[in-house]
Amino acid sequence: MAPRGDLRILLGAAPGIGTTFTLLDEGRRRRERGADVVVGCVDTHGRPATVAQLALLVDPDRAPTELDVAPLVANPPDVVLVDDLAAGRADGRQRWEEVDRLLEAGIDVVATLDIAAIASLADLVSGAAGTARPRPGTVSDEWLRRADQIQLVDITPEAMRRRIAHGNAFAPDELDADTVELFAGRGFATLRALMLSWMADRLADVPDDPPGATERVVVAITGAPAADVVVRRAARLAQRTRGRLIGVHVRAPLRRGLRDRLSGRRIDARADADLADRRELLADLGGSYHEVAARNVAEALVAVAEAESATQLVIGTAAPSRPGGLLGRSVVGHVLQRARRFDVHVISHPSGDPAHRRRSARRDSPLSRRRQLAALALAFVMLSGLTAVLAAMRDTVDLSTALIIYLLAVVGVAAVGGPRPGVAAAVAAPLLANWFLVPPLHTLQVADGEHLVSLFVFVSVALVVSTFVSIAAQRTIDAARARDEATTLATLAGTTGADPLAAITEQLRLSFGLDGVALLRDGPGTTGTPVIEAVAGRMPTSSRDAILHERITEGVSLIATGRALSTDDHRVLRVFVQQLARALDQLRLAEAAARAEVLDQTDELRTALLRAVSHDLRTPLAGIKASVSSLRQTDVEWPDDVRDEFLETIEDETDRLASIVTNLLDLGRLQSGALRPNLRAASTEEVVAAALDSLGRPGEDVTVDLPVDLPEVHADPAMLERVVANLVGNAAGFSPVGAPPRVEAHVHGVTVQVQVIDHGPGIHPRDRATVLRPFHRLDDATSLGGLGLGLAIADGLTRAMGGTLTLRDTPGGGLTAVVTLPCASPHHDPAPPGAATAELR
Repeated sequence: MAPRGDLRILLGAAPGIGTTFTLLDEGRRRRERGADVVVGCVDTHGRPATVAQLALLVDPDRAPTELDVAPLVANPPDVVLVDDLAAGRADGRQRWEEVDRLLEAGIDVVATLDIAAIASLADLVSGAAGTARPRPGTVSDEWLRRADQIQLVDITPEAMRRRIAHGNAFAPDELDADTVELFAGRGFATLRALMLSWMADRLADVPDDPPGATERVVVAITGAPAADVVVRRAARLAQRTRGRLIGVHVRAPLRRGLRDRLSGRRIDARADADLADRRELLADLGGSYHEVAARNVAEALVAVAEAESATQLVIGTAAPSRPGGLLGRSVVGHVLQRARRFDVHVISHPSGDPAHRRRSARRDSPLSRRRQLAALALAFVMLSGLTAVLAAMRDTVDLSTALIIYLLAVVGVAAVGGPRPGVAAAVAAPLLANWFLVPPLHTLQVADGEHLVSLFVFVSVALVVSTFVSIAAQRTIDAARARDEATTLATLAGTTGADPLAAITEQLRLSFGLDGVALLRDGPGTTGTPVIEAVAGRMPTSSRDAILHERITEGVSLIATGRALSTDDHRVLRVFVQQLARALDQLRLAEAAARAEVLDQTDELRTALLRAVSHDLRTPLAGIKASVSSLRQTDVEWPDDVRDEFLETIEDETDRLASIVTNLLDLGRLQSGALRPNLRAASTEEVVAAALDSLGRPGEDVTVDLPVDLPEVHADPAMLERVVANLVGNAAGFSPVGAPPRVEAHVHGVTVQVQVIDHGPGIHPRDRATVLRPFHRLDDATSLGGLGLGLAIADGLTRAMGGTLTLRDTPGGGLTAVVTLPCASPHHDPAPPGAATAELR
């Protein structure tokens, strides 16, 4: 895959200042330096100087106005010139997204951009330029961060006004009242200041900041109109502080009643459409998206900000309609009252939908609305029934007994619905008792002072008891939630395995009951299509539908679909995110370590191979060269026996050279994984005989002792022959005179063990692992020499066939190499003791 191309952006504060002219001039200079430069698309706006500059590169009449990527990728040039990165296309894609395809193809791109097209500056630019709304086409700030170079194309306001007066900047039909006002007033100077400020923030964005120094900016996202102003302000704040941007949308988990269901559908449909636009803007600005379910917006925002360890919270609000409205019972007021660990930025924007403000400002009990309604219904039924029964028995039941019974009912209501239904029941119960049980009946007057005291004490006790019962119920809920969180965290801590990413994502899905969780890698090298690192459950079809879109590390994001998470879930979610980040780091370090190990092995092999070429390969070549040169001498008459000796030397050294080359080829095939054994039933006797024949004279003196009924082995005959030949050749090189190697075999369970035995110096147990590695020899005291590949190749071939090679001490001194392979027929019955054996040699 070709490396990603370089992106150079020519940034201007406003149209007409010369970015297109500078783009074409840059293309001309690169072509003069020998680069293959192609004009991808350009719009000269009919400006004479720009047209003349374009003519130096291409015929102006044939210059493309739309970017066509396919032919450029098929026949890639060195550099492509692209005018106006933020221009849209008929298929809905934007030009900068097509440019990303060119960069992925390894093509360098030089492009122009207006600061009005930068997503985070669009609202400020529209205000400075005097337009009603930001430019429709914008470029993602996240994508702009990947630019290799951004060059400012600037001009002073005075020089710009002269260009306009001379007709060099705009055609007559382009020069409208808004354009004249922009360059005649302070608007252009403001745009230049915005451009310089944005560039300064980009230059200060050091990617290697320590993790603890990174600030986190949380912004409240709503579907209210003009909320994009708040998102852009938060993005600029995050850029200025080099922090992370996190967007949070608080969604109510349930409709609060029939009235809301009937009146809120149209509002929610419109708000959801606006919310989708806010989410897309947040993604363009490089932010993460979180969606939580809560009834109290202020508490949810504060809880998420604390869970994210945020340093700043940005929240928008319409201008208050009355004094004290900002700090009253609005969401902003409650946030300001609860904020302790972070700064709060309140961004005022034009008034939005009143219904949206009323709905978002509501504040409810932590218990569900359904549970509270059930408690109120229970209170009505219980108090009505008790009153009817006690009223019928008021002559026989004392007031204190009746109040105790009422108190029991109030406690039950409070346990079910919390403090609000409990307080309502505590107030209703004494009123009912006074009306139906306390003389004078059917009035609220109390004739007896003791009855008044009893009613007062009842109300006080009922209120206290209902409050404590509600607190106890809430603490029970909190304890259960804490127990669930502890169980989840304990399970997460024990999540290990070969694929930790898959295990963590699956645990995340199961813990929160989500429909699907996916870990995606997006960025340079992914050709515009995210790479799935891990997925659990149903694969999310689009990040727009996700309730969570969190950036774990650079280029890796977590998206999840399903139910909206609560603020308590969000706290546990941070642990999952940290575990995923840690797992990604561990995988990255493991890959780096594996690459380093491969490089070390490659360097080691390269060094050994150079040593082999300089010594072991040159030695047989020198012997062959000397023998051939001697035979070619015309001034010497060599006797027949000397000539035969020269020829024998040539033959031996050629065989030695062929053996070395064969071993090198086998080693290359083993290390590249290209070796594919052809496993079948093979006769051990035939394989051993062929191996000894291939050795020539070293194999003539080898003793072979194999049982007659030795079963066939499951192996590749050619590979097994190479294994036996290498082991016998190695043993022959170290065997003393008069004690040749010996080959034996016997059945061991469902395997056959082939043993190559010698009585040489042997190998110390601590060195046996070393000699099985390529190019490793204990010393050079051998009669055959070599590269130290014989045992390594024998071990590699044996493992490729599914067998094992072990080195043991020979009784009486020496080394025994044991090759263990499975029997071709696992039900083989071994011969009884004392069975005959076949003596091959």
